[in-house]
Amino acid sequence: VGVASLENAGPTDLSFCTGGRYLRMLATTAAGAVVVREGQAVPEGCTALRHANPRLAYARAASAMLPLTWPEPGVHALACVDPTASVEGATIGPFAVIGANVTVSAGAWVQAHAYVGAGAFIGESARVMPHAVVMDGCTIGKRVWLEPGAVIGADGFGHVVGPEGVLRVPQLGTVILEDDVEVGANACIDRAALDETRVGVGSRIDNLVQIAHGARIGAQCLIAAFAGVAGGARLGDRVVMAGRTAVIDGIEVGDDGVFAALASASRNVASGTRLGGSPARRYRVWLREVAAVRQLPEALRVLERLRRAHEEDENGS
Repeated sequence: VGVASLENAGPTDLSFCTGGRYLRMLATTAAGAVVVREGQAVPEGCTALRHANPRLAYARAASAMLPLTWPEPGVHALACVDPTASVEGATIGPFAVIGANVTVSAGAWVQAHAYVGAGAFIGESARVMPHAVVMDGCTIGKRVWLEPGAVIGADGFGHVVGPEGVLRVPQLGTVILEDDVEVGANACIDRAALDETRVGVGSRIDNLVQIAHGARIGAQCLIAAFAGVAGGARLGDRVVMAGRTAVIDGIEVGDDGVFAALASASRNVASGTRLGGSPARRYRVWLREVAAVRQLPEALRVLERLRRAHEEDENGS
């Protein structure tokens, strides 16, 4: 018994269909069962499991059917663990480095070539994947996942220009990832200059996202690849940022804000607002502008015909 796409599923596999272009595959799939939306008609011979949210139901089923297996606790002989670190009940992989006074809680898994700096805290059942970095003094909550290459707690981009040139502003704060946060591959979350950079419970951060020093991300936020949150910005709960979106420094975004791809917020955003474009404006306004831009070539051709007709009328008179 397994899970697979509609195209590749076999008689012992579970799949799901969210509608749209996938509907036509219901007639040809060999899946043993397919999770579909309530009320969705299916072809004869297709075994349907109905749910209000097929993707959610599938995710739950797949997690139960194919649970992640974790290795037994212990420290690999090739790991480098400082004598002052506490790693009881944790799993430390080969060539991982655990600094002084670090706590890696029971059930946590620090994988090969990962680095955990002095004084950092790794919560229960957290997973720090290969080449991920947790710098000094940062806090990683329970069940947090750091994908390969994620960097937590690098110095923020703090600089000041003086008579002698560009000077570094010491970055003396920390990063706190609350429980159930996931950070994608090669994403960076910088430490604050003085206080903390914080990511709230259950938020998901995609690959190649930059969260700058002192930013605050609320609970259950979704931030897609290439997005950027500038220093001191504040995101409420359940904010969604699509790919290549941005929030500039000091901006506040209310709960349930949604950024369409490429949107860039340069002023505060009220709760529940949907945005598009750069600079960002309300989503429907942006859609109308995009539609209008597409009509510009034809509008210019019409204007040119009118101009010529007007010139001909003047010349004829």
